[in-house]
Order: sequence, then structure tokens, then C-alpha cells
Amino acid sequence: MVGTSAANMSLPERSASTRASVLTDGMEKPLLDNRTYRVVRLPNDLEALLIHDPDTDKASAAMDVNIGSFSDADDMPGMAHAVEHLLFMGTEKVRQQVQ
Repeated sequence: MVGTSAANMSLPERSASTRASVLTDGMEKPLLDNRTYRVVRLPNDLEALLIHDPDTDKASAAMDVNIGSFSDADDMPGMAHAVEHLLFMGTEKVRQQVQ
């Protein structure tokens, strides 16, 4: 495993108050992995892992929320599960299923 630099992954120019800060642009990875990785902190303190794959013409996004049913308040069981459903209410797939 070796580290890599993500020099070709540039962030758009923005004012200092809206600019993401780079936490790392080199990560340990397998030798055969030609993707580049960068971890940034957004202005709202959300951390994001950016992955650039030069062999694809597709883009995707994913979100991992580190919370679940163990974080539910005692008087509101099931809240985490309900919020999970709310996250997908606006997606095209869910809209088609509801109609």
C-alpha cells in the first residue's frame, strides 16, 4: 500500500468563508488503485471524502450518517428509522413508488 497525491483534484475558487479546507490529499491504498483521494472539511464542519477515478465518466455521491436507533431518545423510539425514510422522500425512485 502506498500514499498518493490528489494534485489533479482541484477545488473551485471561493471566498475564504465558503471554501472547503483540505484535511488530507494522500491516503494509504493498494498499489493497483489508480484513483485519487482527498478528505475535506466543508464550511459547515461536515467532512467529505472525494474520490477521483480517471477510468469512469460517471459521478456519484453517498452520505453516511453516524447515528441510529441507539441514539433515539427514550420517549421517541423509532425516530432514527423515521428520519431515514425522510431522507429519501424527494428521490425520483421513491416518488415513482408512491404514485
